Amino acid sequence: MRSSLLVPLSSALLILAAGCGGSDEKGSSSQGNTDPADSWVEPAPATDTNPDPTIVEVDLEAREAEKSFLEGKTTAVLAYNGTVPGPLIEANVGDTLIVHFKNSLPEETTIHWHGIRLPNNMDGAPAVQQPIAAGDTFTYQFTLRDAGFYWFHPHVMEEEQIRKGLFGVIRVRGQDEPQADDEKIVVLNDVLLKEDGSFDDEVDDDLIMLGREGNVLLVNGRTMPTLELEPGALTRLRIVNVANGRFFNLALPGHTFRVIGTDGGLIPKPYDAERLLVAPGERYDVLLIGQGEPGEEIVLTNEAYARGHDTGEAAPMPLATVRIGAGPALSGRTLPDSGPAIERLPGGAADTTITFDERFFQGELKFLVDGNAYPDVPPINVENGSTHVFDLKNDAEMDHPFHLHGFFFQVLARDGVAVADDALANKDTLILPQLSTTTVVARFDEPGDWMYHCHILEHAERGMMGEIVVSP
Repeated sequence: MRSSLLVPLSSALLILAAGCGGSDEKGSSSQGNTDPADSWVEPAPATDTNPDPTIVEVDLEAREAEKSFLEGKTTAVLAYNGTVPGPLIEANVGDTLIVHFKNSLPEETTIHWHGIRLPNNMDGAPAVQQPIAAGDTFTYQFTLRDAGFYWFHPHVMEEEQIRKGLFGVIRVRGQDEPQADDEKIVVLNDVLLKEDGSFDDEVDDDLIMLGREGNVLLVNGRTMPTLELEPGALTRLRIVNVANGRFFNLALPGHTFRVIGTDGGLIPKPYDAERLLVAPGERYDVLLIGQGEPGEEIVLTNEAYARGHDTGEAAPMPLATVRIGAGPALSGRTLPDSGPAIERLPGGAADTTITFDERFFQGELKFLVDGNAYPDVPPINVENGSTHVFDLKNDAEMDHPFHLHGFFFQVLARDGVAVADDALANKDTLILPQLSTTTVVARFDEPGDWMYHCHILEHAERGMMGEIVVSP
């Protein structure tokens, strides 16, 4: 099923966006409008108000704001602390994070701390937290157990609130961080806009089936920003895909991505990727060495990816310009061949099978787990402290990104073929290829009701979600 609506409007706005760049939010004290339109702008750091070096305490407010994604056009957005993306929270492993949250939206919301292992009552999911009403406040507090790159977003009306701008990132550093000459944050997103710059809120079966894909592609909230790479310099990229439905398949001519980490932090065996496929909700930690002549400009593109329903034939889409600096070229920079050890969880036969599927019921498109739509999906009960093996079966004719709240999992096999030992990684979001089965294992060490769902937000909102109940 291919959208006939998106193609003409998409092409027109993407061409316009690629030539103009986007400006920052109006009225923001942390991000002004003084940067050139094609500047590489990082998410604004959140202010830590606590003098204790082991406590990170920040104020976070969700409110309405304005942003210009297209030159001369204003878009009404939802924003954390007035910026899109929202602020960057910086912390170290073992720190206590305290977030004083105020909901200044005209509607209820929560915050889900995507990928972070934390107490159940801090997860922000509807199963465990009453929505925070308009005008109300809530304080989130938990210990950051794992180094890595995480993000936060609502888990109430997330299909609408995330696409309109409510997302931010968290960088948690460990003791032995990889060495690099530079480090950049890359927040991948898209927005579906009308010609006047306003959000296109119409939805049809095509948009629901694939998840809402925008007609303007963004990096850190901007169209076609320019990233400077010095020749020979080793640059670390922390990448997250916050889009509702778009998969980003990254390519940079003349360069290879050395993947050193993913959702749950660094991996034991780094690997090279000519294309880096990032599903909604996923994160990747990569290194690359600037290659090219001084002043040369290279385009980072989003390549076509066949994820089902006749996708995969689109032309490459430009995301950002990479400019090679004037030098002098740095030498002696090497890419790591190994990373920190990860405990391998025990495998075995599957304890539970979870089946994703999609169907029409009386003319309405539904996304199902084990033949049911949430909240009618029976919960899965596991014991606290146990490891549990799941067969994640995708019976749909398209890929679905599976996300588990509160825990990491490890992939054991794909369609019955064991995954190699050197591919060990801690994940919380994973692509389930169409018409396939992926076997994973997780250790459940925190009691409570924990969500799992497809991270194409239009699918989660229409039933592709369930709960794992961990006994006290």
